[in-house]
Amino acid sequence: MRSPLVAVALGFAVAGCTGSPIAGTATVSGTLVGSDGSCLYVQVPNANGTDVYWLRHLPSGYVADEYGLGTPDGSRIRMGDSLTVSGALSWEPFDRHCAGAHTLDVTVVR
Repeated sequence: MRSPLVAVALGFAVAGCTGSPIAGTATVSGTLVGSDGSCLYVQVPNANGTDVYWLRHLPSGYVADEYGLGTPDGSRIRMGDSLTVSGALSWEPFDRHCAGAHTLDVTVVR
């Protein structure tokens, strides 16, 4: 297995008042990992360790299971594989069970 790419590109749009959640878009490349059988994450290495992005929603045709992701063309992205995902970013967790990570509503998987 190749080592994951170290790439994080973030675009932020901060909502008007102080204390509002930061939202925007992100493209991250890392390793697909799972947690507790129901939360799907991408671990992205950085200079200080690892950032973790929870994949809250997936594009149409992608299906998550305990082995990884099923893709629309019938291929599989397995746990431990490298991938790049893009989508809407939120720093607020959507599901307390999957809390403690950045939240990404995925629109593109590469």
